[in-house]
Amino acid sequence: MITVTNEKSNSIGVRSGTARHPGGKATAKRIISAAREVLTEQGQSNFSMRNVAELAGLHLANVQYYFPKRDDLARALLIDTGERYRALYDDALELAPADPVERFKCVVRVNLDDIMNRQTRQFFIQFWSLLDGMDRHSGRLLGELYAIDIQQLSDTIGAMHPRTGAEEIERRATLLAAMIEGLMVVRGAGTRRTPKIRKLLDQAYKIALAIANGDIR
Repeated sequence: MITVTNEKSNSIGVRSGTARHPGGKATAKRIISAAREVLTEQGQSNFSMRNVAELAGLHLANVQYYFPKRDDLARALLIDTGERYRALYDDALELAPADPVERFKCVVRVNLDDIMNRQTRQFFIQFWSLLDGMDRHSGRLLGELYAIDIQQLSDTIGAMHPRTGAEEIERRATLLAAMIEGLMVVRGAGTRRTPKIRKLLDQAYKIALAIANGDIR
């Protein structure tokens, strides 16, 4: 699972008036980390304030001080996930060449490498279900979750095709994000070294470039 943190941001989704000092911020992040582990390893059916408090080594009242309800904690987890991916993209692109195509490939590589991680898959499959139930299946929170990926893909695709309209660029980015997330579910067992998986990922890179170039409509 991604372990990058964005130290520049304090927007961790805590109750207003809390986590103002370093100790409080550290405790809030400790709670969010425990929430991520509970969701990943125990599933959304066991994602409770009490289980998170137990894993974090805190009293339930301590957790509720920062996050009064389970939905508040899930929202904080949504914010934290976004910050982790922003940091991951920033770090990867900082080392990428200036060529727009290579920068696009870098972003795709980050995503495809990420879905090969077992914990990443476990976390997102459970998080999808949790968010979907929270907003009564409206898709609003899932849309927020993937807005960062779609924006990052849009930025790199737009740099490759500066004369293409923003609406078309976003459509391509959305289609590509859907393909990547679909691979998370259907890729099957095995590691990157497995011939079947390696061939699948090689083909995914080719399809990703075709989508970005508008060759798949």
